[in-house]
Amino acid sequence: MKLFHVLGALHIVGGAQAAKDHVVASLAEDYYGSSRTDDLLLGGAQNGGWCGLHVHDDDSSHCHGENSVEYHAAGDASANSQPQPSGEDDEAAIEEASRLWPISTPCAPNGTRAYCVYTHPGFASGRGISILTSARTAIAIAKSVAFSAYFTGEPAEEEQQEEQRGFLLNLGEDESSPLWRVQEMPGKGKGLIAQRNLEAGDHIMSTTPSVMIDYNLFTDLAEADELMALQVAAVEGGLSDAHRGIFMALSTHDDDFADHAERVSKIIHTNSFDITLDGIVPKNDEGVDENFYTVFPEISRMNHDCRPNAEYYFDPATFAQHVHAARPIAAGEEITISYIDPIQTRQDRLDRLDNSWHFPCSCSACMQNRDMTAASDARIHQILEIRKQLREWAPSSQATPAMAELMISLYEQERLWTMLYEAYTYAAIEYNGAGEPWAATKYARLAVQRGLASGGPNHSDVHEMEALARNPWEHWSWMLRTRKRMNWEPHAVS
Repeated sequence: MKLFHVLGALHIVGGAQAAKDHVVASLAEDYYGSSRTDDLLLGGAQNGGWCGLHVHDDDSSHCHGENSVEYHAAGDASANSQPQPSGEDDEAAIEEASRLWPISTPCAPNGTRAYCVYTHPGFASGRGISILTSARTAIAIAKSVAFSAYFTGEPAEEEQQEEQRGFLLNLGEDESSPLWRVQEMPGKGKGLIAQRNLEAGDHIMSTTPSVMIDYNLFTDLAEADELMALQVAAVEGGLSDAHRGIFMALSTHDDDFADHAERVSKIIHTNSFDITLDGIVPKNDEGVDENFYTVFPEISRMNHDCRPNAEYYFDPATFAQHVHAARPIAAGEEITISYIDPIQTRQDRLDRLDNSWHFPCSCSACMQNRDMTAASDARIHQILEIRKQLREWAPSSQATPAMAELMISLYEQERLWTMLYEAYTYAAIEYNGAGEPWAATKYARLAVQRGLASGGPNHSDVHEMEALARNPWEHWSWMLRTRKRMNWEPHAVS
């Protein structure tokens, strides 16, 4: 996995994951004037919308701005309304966090806030985890569903126990499993190779983090040595021997480091994903989600491809990142993910990868000849234009079910397998908006099938498509396009 910068770079999840989180959030918002899911009452909403799938028009790693709606992952949404602690609360918060976490040192103070290494060696069946953050955030994480059994002694739900047992599923202490192995890849360093044939949707691996670093540390800690010391403590003090060994075997990009601390720092900076604990960690004073620089060492072995064959999502309920096949993968084929939003022209992709990761992409999509590249870029431009039409509810919009069908075809032509759920979701909404319930149900089912691997069973869009498939007539999108073009007022469906 190639190098990218701590600040200013589009991190892995910031590119592929954030870009694919929400497809049609703006559809109901534009029409009903709200994106709040609790405003939308299936069977009749006077004013409402839904926090649905939405794809960003750029590579932003955050879900903010005029045309975006934030992805709300599983967890207690009420946590977002919790107030930020004042300086007077910090001493009490540090004391509480120290009681909750088995290890809560060392710390680096910054004014009224102290950043510490909070470690639980027993997490995920003894795999261990270390989190570099403030006491307030450490308390919120300790009280989350994923950690409840470890901190309260209360038994986890059966489903959660199954997930926790699955953390080691398809993971081996020697960086291999029945499904994949780590192997040297010419010009890429190490990569992941499929050990047997995989079908689309097959589970490849699930793994919990090694180290999570609160983004605030990069701006609040003045001395780089302080941060590096915390990083070393996180790796040395909280991970099992096997887990630490896999972490330390990760690439530093250039193998140029002066000492152990610099090596650990380079491993983290080269192999981190951008994770948001929405619903667990309160937003900051500006109402922005707190993000974490997170290393999943086994997943970090996967190299980039602009047309990847695997997709992944993070589940806050279990603190696990799950990887599934996006298309059939042959035994002996490399398993890849995308570090960026794949819906970009070839030159834009190359520029982004060079600026952020400093490597020339050699995937098949970037190595096509001039004519094939021109045809691909034309398809990308048309996808972006169709997306605008499908998200536009003015009577002048040219959106039709046929246009949504064209989008599906363009995605298939472009081999955008990890994004197909988006096209299916647009098609389901468009067909339902035109009053064609059976075609809408067909594409809603396809969107669910793809969405389970892309966003997981708790993703809001999976729930929305399940609701549409169960009863398209009571879904908020029923006859929506027709009502808008005919200038009918929104009304409750009886």
